[in-house]
Amino acid sequence: MVFCTACGKEIAENDNFCSTCGKTRGSTSIVFGDNSFNALNSEIKDNVIHVGDSYTNSNNIDPSTLNIQRSFVKLPWSKEGKLAKRSTFLKLGTWGSLASIAGIFLPFLTGNYYLHSIALIALVFSLPILLMGLLINRVKFQHLLGLQNLEIGLKENIYLTKITCDCPWCRSEMKLRMIGSKEHRQHLLICARNPSQHRIIFDPTVLPNIEE
Repeated sequence: MVFCTACGKEIAENDNFCSTCGKTRGSTSIVFGDNSFNALNSEIKDNVIHVGDSYTNSNNIDPSTLNIQRSFVKLPWSKEGKLAKRSTFLKLGTWGSLASIAGIFLPFLTGNYYLHSIALIALVFSLPILLMGLLINRVKFQHLLGLQNLEIGLKENIYLTKITCDCPWCRSEMKLRMIGSKEHRQHLLICARNPSQHRIIFDPTVLPNIEE
């Protein structure tokens, strides 16, 4: 549908002028309807305008077109982002958990009840380390905090990483985040330019193995 910019009346598609006011139909006519775009008295340069893009089926995208990048977070003891060996996680978690459990019951024998609180705090730290050491070998990839993830290499070193890629719609940077409630959490690649619409569910299995 095309409308006159002078009086607002509809102009037939084959007419070159408005039948109501007589104004000549030009390139500034207003177009309405699906896949239409109007930019009256505006100048647009070096931009790509997407009209009618569907983001609901965004996961039928070839991962090779996204330019997925894995970067290693620099740590004080490792520029390659290597946290520790998986065996170190298991040892620290196991011994820490056992010592903490013993510390919980020790005050009932010694009367030093301040040890009870210390043991509980130690258990809060050591038990997740043990569980992570057990889990990471099976899943290979685990979101940690914010934009950071834990990954395990072929020699069972555990790394701290970040995942980014190119947005297939606007070519801006997309960053991997964990979104949703506890029951429906998802790995999502979210565009920095249009975070509300440009989203892709991320499958960690597309990542190559970490060669060591």
